[in-house]
Amino acid sequence: MAAGSLRLAVAQPRTVVNPDAEVNVARAVELAARAADLGANLILFPEGYPGPVLGKPRDTYEAAGAMAAAAADHRISVCWSRMELCADGNYRLVVYVVDPEGRQLLRYERAHPATLPPDETRVWVAPGPDLALIEIDGVRMGIVVCSELWIPEPTRVLALRGAQLILSPAGGGFTSLTDNWQTIVRARAMENLCYVAMTNNIWRDEVGAAMIAGPEYVAVSSGTEELLLANLDLERVEWLRSNDDSMVEPKGFSSIPGLLRARRPELYEELVKPGPDLYDFHTPPPSQ
Repeated sequence: MAAGSLRLAVAQPRTVVNPDAEVNVARAVELAARAADLGANLILFPEGYPGPVLGKPRDTYEAAGAMAAAAADHRISVCWSRMELCADGNYRLVVYVVDPEGRQLLRYERAHPATLPPDETRVWVAPGPDLALIEIDGVRMGIVVCSELWIPEPTRVLALRGAQLILSPAGGGFTSLTDNWQTIVRARAMENLCYVAMTNNIWRDEVGAAMIAGPEYVAVSSGTEELLLANLDLERVEWLRSNDDSMVEPKGFSSIPGLLRARRPELYEELVKPGPDLYDFHTPPPSQ
């Protein structure tokens, strides 16, 4: 990988639920190999892929070994995820990042589970304790899962911690929100002067929403392609973060630079104050 650059692949697979979701593991291995052949340094899979995600008829199978082997065999970092029954007896959505040696670099428990009503979920999903920031070959990146991207604070905090790239694996089932979801991807990239990569599972006849957006433009997007790739210019990210706005025309930028420094934290105390209307992520509903 050249300094200041990253070749990123996002997978947008047609995810199998029945009769046996374990076939997603073999497909994930194939996609990782294909991405590596196309020169990718890192591949991002959707939320819960290759799983398991409590799908019928099997709720458990093991993908970790296959993902580590794929990373090592093809010299590519892999970001994948699954639902896990944790030691405290609660389920959590867990994202893993594996390096090109097949070593686990990150285990992230989704901090903001989806705020779905109990009758739409098979189990209650507990929140993780913290946000996730990782560095691969000098590139700092954060993980923001699915609807977490709609909450501005996690991405902003990760950007302030140095993230140049946000990996956002999404589940799917939001076809009617696709336009606005992609708008959120672009907004997070522009306001935080970073890249945001989002991809989702395609179930049945859905149209996907995969996108890699930079702070100034969309690098690639598709609702149908199974594998998308883009070269990320991380030197440009650092230029935008270290320079300031200008009235001079023509401008040398298409997003306002310096935004992470153009803040007044003393005015934003409400963002960290508990409030009576906050969603309770920590208490399972009575039926669960």
